Amino acid sequence: MGSYECRCKEGFFLSDNQHTCIHHSEVTCGHGNGGCQHSCEDTAAGPECSCHPQSELHVDGRSCPERLDTALEVTEGSATSVADGDKRVKRRLLMETCAVGNGGCNRTCKDTATGVRCSCPVGFTLQPDGKTCRDVDECQTRNGGCDHICRNTAGSFDCSCRKGFKLLTDEKSCQDVDECSLERTCDHSCINRPGSFACACNAGYTLYGFTHCGVSCRAGTYYDGAQERCILCPDGTFQNEEGQITCEPCPRPENPGVQKTPEAWNVSECGGLCQPGEYSADGFAPCQLCALGTFQPEAGRTSCLPCGGGLPTKRLGATSFQDCETRVQCSPGHFYTTTHRCVRCPAGTYQPEFGKNSCVSCPGNTTTDFDGATNLTQCKNRRCGGELGDFTGYIESPNYPGNYPANAECTWVINPPPKRRILVVVPEIFLPIEDDCGDFLVMRKTASRGSATTYETCQTYERPIAFTSRSRRLWIQFKSNEGNSAKGFQVPYVTYDEDYQELIEDIVRDGRLYASENHQEILKDKKLIKALFDVLAHPQNYFRYTAQESREMFPRSFIRLLRSKVSRFLRPYR
Repeated sequence: MGSYECRCKEGFFLSDNQHTCIHHSEVTCGHGNGGCQHSCEDTAAGPECSCHPQSELHVDGRSCPERLDTALEVTEGSATSVADGDKRVKRRLLMETCAVGNGGCNRTCKDTATGVRCSCPVGFTLQPDGKTCRDVDECQTRNGGCDHICRNTAGSFDCSCRKGFKLLTDEKSCQDVDECSLERTCDHSCINRPGSFACACNAGYTLYGFTHCGVSCRAGTYYDGAQERCILCPDGTFQNEEGQITCEPCPRPENPGVQKTPEAWNVSECGGLCQPGEYSADGFAPCQLCALGTFQPEAGRTSCLPCGGGLPTKRLGATSFQDCETRVQCSPGHFYTTTHRCVRCPAGTYQPEFGKNSCVSCPGNTTTDFDGATNLTQCKNRRCGGELGDFTGYIESPNYPGNYPANAECTWVINPPPKRRILVVVPEIFLPIEDDCGDFLVMRKTASRGSATTYETCQTYERPIAFTSRSRRLWIQFKSNEGNSAKGFQVPYVTYDEDYQELIEDIVRDGRLYASENHQEILKDKKLIKALFDVLAHPQNYFRYTAQESREMFPRSFIRLLRSKVSRFLRPYR
């Protein structure tokens, strides 16, 4: 009274919830052990149940009660009663099976004649309780075989390399990245070092922003290595090019009495004037060197200027006030003036040392954010922005990889060729978090804030990301405020045939592309990105790379990921 019982039609059986009827064809051993109490085997007709020894299959085809003939045991001449045998049957029915709670196993469960047997997948070990699986920390043994860094993961581990090295395709060995083999690493000379590199500039140029070289000696001057500064071309010489280490001799003058301009930068300006640091009664040769305690910065003068305050000069023939020895130790970022006080170096100059009476001009087209600069690294190139439309290219913050300048504003526009779309990879980006989003990078369809936005950030991200543009044309802007600065970014892009849009989006949206550090390093490797972009921009270039070269360039997991995507795209119904 007051209850009910559910029954199923032929070909169906009642599920464990005693309500649902399940067709036999829908059941497999992988779902609830096929409904079997003990062992289950998939057959063409569906799951087939069997029982352990000591048990027999019930008429329901699933249960395994213990056989009565084995329930009665004879021990020391006496037999158990039938009632005791019934109790034993009930206890056996309650024994552990994989069908109930996975047999208590943490991972894999298998029914055996003696009960359930638990096992663990590769990367785990079975604990003494016989049920729990514990992760094996492979990094504890010989660093997992990794050359540099080993990171333990659940059931496995990952190897990675220190900065300046890349992981080889065996996914354990690390190899130095030869930055000097890449394009545009240094303006002039590149010196590769284990895990790093250094740039050097030709004489007459100064290194700034870690990789760039700027002219430090203008026309009419030359770079003196001994003094490590630019010197005016001496009498009888000229120089019409920037950044030179010598001056050229003037040809024999046809009319020595004709007055010429100082700082001869052209052969036509060669003349017989007294040079800076010299004087004569009429300003022409023969000339005398300025005495100690005096200097003369201009050519063709009849006297020299005193340092003042009784200050001596370092040598005869001083050419500027900076040759006067100061008595006040001005701090870096300042210089001692003819008014005998310390003044901050003006913008566009710097002074890293104490006790100097001049500041050093920033090289090339660089300048400083503010006055009082104390280091060459504060000289920054502000040039940035432009129209882009090639198959491949990149955008970078001004002065990259040095810190970008304050109050910078850069705008780029990428206009791809017809029927092509844009793929962007941001390997890493460094923006200060202290400025409350005062520095930011944004990519959208147009300058309008309401247009489709593809990417926007004001934070540092060292984890790479790839994405396709939401619009055919991409407007990009970078802005910085007057607060903190950082390294910024160098972001490559490629345009690809729009017929591959579905494939490219499938790849870049798959989390497996970024899941391992091995894959992340690929998106940071300029040489590998160049190879990938080369094939994306011009698919026929794929045949330039042999299968062996591909295996040597990319880890197996990365190749498998791309191969599965491409195969599914090209043969969707196979």
